[in-house]
Amino acid sequence: MEMKELMDMKRLRDLLITVLGLWLMMSPRVLHFAGGHVDAVWNTWVLGAAIILITAVSRYLLDERNPWEDMACAALGLWLMVSPWVLGFAAHETERSNSVIVGCLVTGLALWATVVDANLRKWVDNWMHQHRLLR
Repeated sequence: MEMKELMDMKRLRDLLITVLGLWLMMSPRVLHFAGGHVDAVWNTWVLGAAIILITAVSRYLLDERNPWEDMACAALGLWLMVSPWVLGFAAHETERSNSVIVGCLVTGLALWATVVDANLRKWVDNWMHQHRLLR
């Protein structure tokens, strides 16, 4: 793949992750989360804002890809997937489904970066060697 194609894929991935963050910010209203599920509402708002902030800082302020962005988005995506059970709103299908589906998408897109981005793979490999996780 050419460098231009890789950059276009990175921009598309950043755009998709940002759109998912925006969806998280809007989803409690759009999906009419139950009023008694404050944990679900706050969880989606805070994580949506965090995802938008992470992608905006990395893409538009730093103007470069850093491994921390993908790892942070993957961690937030993983939290989205488990948060319905941790925060106690797993019994409510709409809130749970939204959280798990968006979490899977965010995590998948962020981890896709580790496969596509050679600099990120190099950074992860170096980190794993430094911490003696690989020999």
